[in-house]
Amino acid sequence: MLWKTDLPAGHGSPCVARDRVFVTAFTASSKTLETIALNRSSGAIVWRHTIPAPRIETVHPTSSPATSTPVTDGKRVFVYSGSYGLIAYEWDGSVAWTYPMEVAKSPFGSGTSPVLAGDFVVFTRDYMPTPSLFALRKTDGSLAWKTTLAQSTLDGAKAAHSTPLIWNNQIVLCRPGTLSAYKIEDGSPLWWFPQASAGTSTPTFGADILYWNAPGFGGDLFTVPKPPPFTEALAKYDANGDGKLARAELPEKDLYFVRRAGVSEDTPGAHVTLRTAWVYFDENKDNFLDAREYQGFMEAGNNIPPAAAGVLALRPGTGTGALPADALVWQEKRNAPEVSTALEYRGRVYSVSSGGIISCLDAKTGTVVYRGRVNAPGNYWASPVAGGGKIFLASADGVVTVLGGGDRLEVLANNDLGDPIQGTPALAGSTIYIRSNNALWAFGKP
Repeated sequence: MLWKTDLPAGHGSPCVARDRVFVTAFTASSKTLETIALNRSSGAIVWRHTIPAPRIETVHPTSSPATSTPVTDGKRVFVYSGSYGLIAYEWDGSVAWTYPMEVAKSPFGSGTSPVLAGDFVVFTRDYMPTPSLFALRKTDGSLAWKTTLAQSTLDGAKAAHSTPLIWNNQIVLCRPGTLSAYKIEDGSPLWWFPQASAGTSTPTFGADILYWNAPGFGGDLFTVPKPPPFTEALAKYDANGDGKLARAELPEKDLYFVRRAGVSEDTPGAHVTLRTAWVYFDENKDNFLDAREYQGFMEAGNNIPPAAAGVLALRPGTGTGALPADALVWQEKRNAPEVSTALEYRGRVYSVSSGGIISCLDAKTGTVVYRGRVNAPGNYWASPVAGGGKIFLASADGVVTVLGGGDRLEVLANNDLGDPIQGTPALAGSTIYIRSNNALWAFGKP
């Protein structure tokens, strides 16, 4: 460890440029959002400024209002907040311009970060009723263009949380039901491809192929436990023998409608049972489930959408409009993470799912090179990163795992920082910068 600086809580990743590291932070007691600049060599705070949000957006219990990662061109620093909008800072911390907006109304919080595309700062507000893609001019923060995005095509998912990807002079968005691309110049649509995810994971790329995690709404479509037939459910849970299921007779941890693979049982919203989703299946509202209503529950739980699901590889080529099915190069249907971004590195694609399960796939074919546990269970919201021939993973429990970059699972180290980690580590030079919930850390050679 080179240094550690205690900070207010934050889930965004560190942004590293020149002699600075930039992060966002939120103090719950005072409801204060901040942008903080630290010295890259010492960890000393160079400047910090409050983001003047009139009120704080609603976020998921596992998330934070400070979940966005800053972006910089080395001259100015651009920070987005779902509670405020966008702010541009000069290198010395003075405010260059602001773009205030109404508080975001995404049901689980924004979860997105701004990116730079030429002379524009690009960001999304991708939720009902008018999901939109924005481009502001870097010079003065004026609106260059705004594109209203197509409504979600995926039942149950009406808001996206991923960050735009700038690739081949295009803006690529992972959205509920689609992966789509837009022109940087004016935001007009280029192409789109149907996919099963809710739009949480950000796409990544290698050569002429895009990779992204599309586990389907509710998590990995292939690991949800299948409910038993109605007769078996009656035999197990119909306590009074009336041939129907009352809500009070149903278990709290069985008969799952949604069960995200590897996610801790105490994670809010991670698992949905028939008991908690009762209102959707008790059609006649008589407070009982009969055989027909229970059948509706079984069909809903087994309803795998026709769109592509899993870890996906797409070659858009020069296509426009709806891409043909053969644009999908490959798909690996199992163990696709819901939140973290896939990593393409040295001809391999890595993805880490909750429970500490790493999948290493051949980037050209999608063939599983290896899959296994990294000896650090728990939730994983941060994305894998790579450098120096090694792969780095960070769990929400605060364990940073180092893997060898070969074609077999090799756990080199499990380093417990003792503080939860939500943001993805940043590698710069020979230093690893890690934003844990309550600190910023730097590791490397002195």
